Amino acid sequence: MAIKSFYFSQVADLRIEGVGLHASYSVNVNVSDENTSDGKKISVSATGKSNAAKAAGSGNLLFWCKVKNNIDGKVYLLERKKGEHWAVGIDDIVIGNTSFIIAHAASRNAALEIEAGYFYDSGYTGTVPPIPASFKRVINLTPFQG
Repeated sequence: MAIKSFYFSQVADLRIEGVGLHASYSVNVNVSDENTSDGKKISVSATGKSNAAKAAGSGNLLFWCKVKNNIDGKVYLLERKKGEHWAVGIDDIVIGNTSFIIAHAASRNAALEIEAGYFYDSGYTGTVPPIPASFKRVINLTPFQG
């Protein structure tokens, strides 16, 4: 099983007093691939980080992440499931994880399109996304050892 980490950052602006460019954020995506008899088992997990809530003085960041499989076009939402435990850094925010299988025959040119972002939740006035609201990146997966 191979595990790779990808670090993506996005310069962003949040039109809330005191935040501005402190709304920039980063997402750390971990991808593991394992050859099984059914195909390539892909597991994706992610954490996010931003100083937007600290700059605003209060509020929460609600990170989200979607993974699109280029083979069949399926979209998987990363989410934290009840009972899961994560070891993260002091400022990291758990986004979640997902797993799926890619068939052996289709795995040679497999890639994942990652889309991620967050909403700032003030708690009393609602939620607002930064500008730009998300980013997209592509992760090419290694071919099967077939």
